[in-house]
Amino acid sequence: MKSIKLRLMLVTFPFVVVASNASAEQNSVGKGYEIAALLDTRDAGFEDSSAKLSMILKNGQGAQTVRELQIKILENTDQGDKSLITFDFPADIKGTALLTHPSREGTDDQWLFLPTVDRTKRISSRNKSGAFMGSEFSFEDMTNKNLEDYNYRFLRTEACPNKNMDNSKCDVITRFPVDKHSGYSKQIMWIEQDNKQIHKIEYYDRKDSLLKVFTATDFKLYNDKYWRANVVEMRNVQTNKATVLEYSSIQFGSGLTKREFHRSSLGK
Repeated sequence: MKSIKLRLMLVTFPFVVVASNASAEQNSVGKGYEIAALLDTRDAGFEDSSAKLSMILKNGQGAQTVRELQIKILENTDQGDKSLITFDFPADIKGTALLTHPSREGTDDQWLFLPTVDRTKRISSRNKSGAFMGSEFSFEDMTNKNLEDYNYRFLRTEACPNKNMDNSKCDVITRFPVDKHSGYSKQIMWIEQDNKQIHKIEYYDRKDSLLKVFTATDFKLYNDKYWRANVVEMRNVQTNKATVLEYSSIQFGSGLTKREFHRSSLGK
């Protein structure tokens, strides 16, 4: 009788372990999604925003190139926030503009206007991993992503990587792109618990090797509700090149209209 009981224990024990692991995985996925959902709704109701900023390109030897640009964003709760990026300096790229229309059902739409040839170029889904205007940001990075664009997993909670926030805790989650044409296999995010500020993102290429690291610093609260980082950096750890964005002004509720974010408005 004892040998029978022992055999039963040996047979059933692995299934208990598997069930326990499955439960832990479900909890990790559920918590990861919950954190991402809170992040997705943190700015609800902002209507629109406009910003002026400098883009600083740094090569592997430290040499720098500076560009000036504007970013306009129009809140769109149905499909995702639309954005329009326009370069003002230097003269050879002045007027170049990127218009992005996110989509919850399919691939995001992006159009690049090139003033030198007076032509609007559609960015195909297969080219979204390409560099945006020679920076370390890809066309994919320039899209205001929707919650449905990823699957999520909670990893851990730890001190935020920003050294100026010694007592702050960050939730660390992994998000996996749903789009098969994404240039990334996964992204690991550090999200501050209280204000839902994104402090750091690690981007992994399709071979699952670390490709780029995004960091955000110098956060400022606007309209008593909207946190924005005044300095962000995207560093390519494989080439040691980096792109820094420094914001000089950010405004909300400027009265932007849908017409300004229509494809026909590019170049006008």
